[in-house]
Amino acid sequence: MKAPYSWLKEYVNIEIGPDELAERLTLAGLEVDRVEYPWPGIVTAQIIWLERVQGSDHLSATRVTTGEEEFSVVCGAPNIKLHDKVPLARIGAKVGEIVIAEKKAMGVLSQGMLCSPRELGLSDDHSGIYILPPNTPLGVPLGKVIALDQAVIDLDIKAHRGDLFCMVGIAREIAAFTDKKLRLPDIRVKEKGTAASKLMKLEVRDALLCPRYTARVVRGVKIRPSPQWMADRLTAAGMRPINNVVDITNYVMLELGQPLHAFDYDKVADHTIVVRHAEPGETITTLDDVTRRLTPEMLLVTDPAGPNVIAGIFGGARVEVSDETTNVLLEAAHWNPIGIRRTSVTLGLRTEASGRFEKNPDITLTSVALDRAAQLIVELGGGAVAPGDVDFYPEPISRRVIEFHLEQVKWLTNMEVTPGEAISALTHLGFGVTEQPNESGAVVLRVDVPTWRGDVEESADLVEEVARIVGYDRIPSTIPTGPLPAPIDDPWFAREDEVRDFLLGAGLTEVQTYPLISRVAMARTLVGAALGEELLLAAPAPTGLNDSMNGATEKTALTATASRALERRRIESIAEKLPAITLHNPLSSEMEALRLTLLPGLLTVTRENAKHTSAGLWFFEIGRRYLPTPGLATGDDLANERRTIGGTISGPATQSWQGEHNADFFDLKGVVELLLRSLHIPHYRFTPTRHPSFHPGRCALVEALELTPSPSPHGRGEAEQRSVGETAAWVTLGVLGEVHPEVAERFDLTRRVYAMELDMERLYQVAITTPLHQGFSRYPVAQRDLALVVSRATPIAEVLAAIRASGGELLRDARLFDVYTGEGVASDKQSLGYTLTYQAADHTLTDQEVERAQSGILKALADSFGAELRS
Repeated sequence: MKAPYSWLKEYVNIEIGPDELAERLTLAGLEVDRVEYPWPGIVTAQIIWLERVQGSDHLSATRVTTGEEEFSVVCGAPNIKLHDKVPLARIGAKVGEIVIAEKKAMGVLSQGMLCSPRELGLSDDHSGIYILPPNTPLGVPLGKVIALDQAVIDLDIKAHRGDLFCMVGIAREIAAFTDKKLRLPDIRVKEKGTAASKLMKLEVRDALLCPRYTARVVRGVKIRPSPQWMADRLTAAGMRPINNVVDITNYVMLELGQPLHAFDYDKVADHTIVVRHAEPGETITTLDDVTRRLTPEMLLVTDPAGPNVIAGIFGGARVEVSDETTNVLLEAAHWNPIGIRRTSVTLGLRTEASGRFEKNPDITLTSVALDRAAQLIVELGGGAVAPGDVDFYPEPISRRVIEFHLEQVKWLTNMEVTPGEAISALTHLGFGVTEQPNESGAVVLRVDVPTWRGDVEESADLVEEVARIVGYDRIPSTIPTGPLPAPIDDPWFAREDEVRDFLLGAGLTEVQTYPLISRVAMARTLVGAALGEELLLAAPAPTGLNDSMNGATEKTALTATASRALERRRIESIAEKLPAITLHNPLSSEMEALRLTLLPGLLTVTRENAKHTSAGLWFFEIGRRYLPTPGLATGDDLANERRTIGGTISGPATQSWQGEHNADFFDLKGVVELLLRSLHIPHYRFTPTRHPSFHPGRCALVEALELTPSPSPHGRGEAEQRSVGETAAWVTLGVLGEVHPEVAERFDLTRRVYAMELDMERLYQVAITTPLHQGFSRYPVAQRDLALVVSRATPIAEVLAAIRASGGELLRDARLFDVYTGEGVASDKQSLGYTLTYQAADHTLTDQEVERAQSGILKALADSFGAELRS
């Protein structure tokens, strides 16, 4: 809410400057974003050096200071002299239509401009520079020196204080904490001619969504530009002047807080206003020449010929006030805030009027605002106001009365407040206050709550009103007493910190994205169709999901336009099938559903950062996914919130004299492996899979064996001795791989991106949180190298897992050191080289023991994979 300082002074005698007023407003609970002064970028400066530019008969080279910085400025004005204080437009400032930039004039550098009165808009004088008084401080905005009244205070008004979205409301607050009298507009309407009730008809068909509708008629109006004072005030408040009638409706809205709308009376069919719901498929062309499709939930202001206004939001073009208008029908209504909000969000249309109606303004303002607008129209546009108004108000509101015990101020704030201070504060704010005796001698006030303060519902609210007007600085500083609350024992805080520290150490940067997202954004990460009901991205794609991964081939035969249309329909089809939890009343279409995956947010972050750097982008996020549950629809259950780790890497991974290495699948796999090892997950594997978000041939499932540690005499857990894949189940932890090319194209990613998504709860399900101690053996190890020939289709990780599972308790370690294909090995085979380490806890191993263990491994590999020793 922009409040011009000079406009506020019309309603209350303000004796403090804009900056101090902004501070006082903030201390009274009205948050001020900033104070804007005229001539942004123009500051006060002093000339400290001056001489003629060689070769010029009128240019002077100057050196000016702002007190902290010095600038070189070339000036052609004849009236400047050494030590003058002048307005300096710095680089980037806008003077008229000119944006100040650094340049050279006659070979002399100029880093700004000294301004004349005409350039500042103070007068038509352009004969010389505007010379400031000698006592002017340096380096301050020029507006603070010569145009305090033109300052604009920009306030961030909260939704519960709808009464503050107007000048009178803010002035009322100022009057309260400065102990001044509020001067309300003197509204006097001169009426003549035929009564309004005979000039028009009104029908309201939904009193719940429109509890009050008031209208007036003004005839014989001349449409002309608004006077300069009104245009200046509207411009300062952030609105564009149009003509006197439209500007008056905006002016009254800003002044009193009640939005109004003006119709061309002669264009309203049968001079009849009907407030009704839209018909299915009905449309309206609004003032911005956009045709909007309406739904039956939306309320309209219509006439027998069709819709005229989207109620409380935007007017229609058919009955707008134009230069030919002579008779005006003025509307001031009160609309249900929920209905306004729903329609505004559905249409994606937010206006000054809708923003105020959503805050539930004072319903009694409609007639007051109409009288004020009619008064101004007669003053600025002539005409005659028809006697009376047409008012639909079936259930007039009654004012609430609250019993207020003054001791509550002390009890809630520990502040000492006298009855006189409390009564003065509430009276200044517009509350009616009467004091009544109490048997115990305590002060009890009967407080009559004004209709514009719908946020005041109980005596605690009155305590707040008194405290903020008297001053929060009166609240004494005290040390809290009482027992400390019990600490929250949640291991997930420590677990998230553990994972976060590791990933930061691995070179990734943490990001945070919104859990609310659009369904279409999630659908963009899927090629083919939506995932199944469970939507665990850590699981393989359901059957049939990847059958349409040939979409890119399908599009090649189409034109570019048809291809884009087909792609859009495909994404929308996927979005409709997503089992995402959707909000009934989202803030916007971009925040309509709870995310099923972290990938859209991470890919968006990658895209936006790639616009600004060519360096490597390594990101991770620890957040939650929200999966539907069977009882969610009936309200018997909540969403399944899965703690998840997401990550993306792209671009250069390392740069050295040897060249640049771009991040690839194995960089991301290495990060995941190190994470698993840091969490003490001993048995894990990466198996090829297909997933609708990832490249069909560059995607792997991350799985781990869930262990139940049980100490054994030899220091190895019982679960570690199980046959991997037989008596213990593998737990799916997540998925990683290269982002599918179609997904990358949808997110405008220009380089390859590799992504992962791990279920954090499953990670800690398989992690050994209490490591087992194993003593050091005093006996030497025996190492054997093993070269195996297996099919190229055999996953290397499965071979390694089989070695570890079949090696018995003597096998301490097995490591892959070589993969070979080529001469000497069949074309459909690969040679795998492993180093096996054997050791016993209680004796030195013999060759026979090592050979037996080695033979057992070879037999298991031959049975499982048809492995042969390489000769």
